Amino acid sequence: MATSRTGTSQWLNTARKVLRDAQDNGQTKCVYCSHRLNYQDRRAFNGAQVDHIIPHSKGGTDDPSNLVVCCRQCNISKGNRTAPKTKSILARQPLKTSRKW
Repeated sequence: MATSRTGTSQWLNTARKVLRDAQDNGQTKCVYCSHRLNYQDRRAFNGAQVDHIIPHSKGGTDDPSNLVVCCRQCNISKGNRTAPKTKSILARQPLKTSRKW
């Protein structure tokens, strides 16, 4: 049976270190959408998760220089792209309305 790459102890230690460093440096907002990060409950929509800048499937490494901390919603919407879907980011901005009567 094949195992998950993200389930290895090496990845878990790296992710834990990146999260700890981000929290120690005072990172409280997602790098993509600027929502407040929740370091206690990582399963929440704004839970802090480690994400690859260049996805592993596109040749990115597990080196800490290729990792950022973002919210769960952006991490899921990003998938294996280099940036999250614009729809998830635009949904947080106010709508512009035009009233030309």
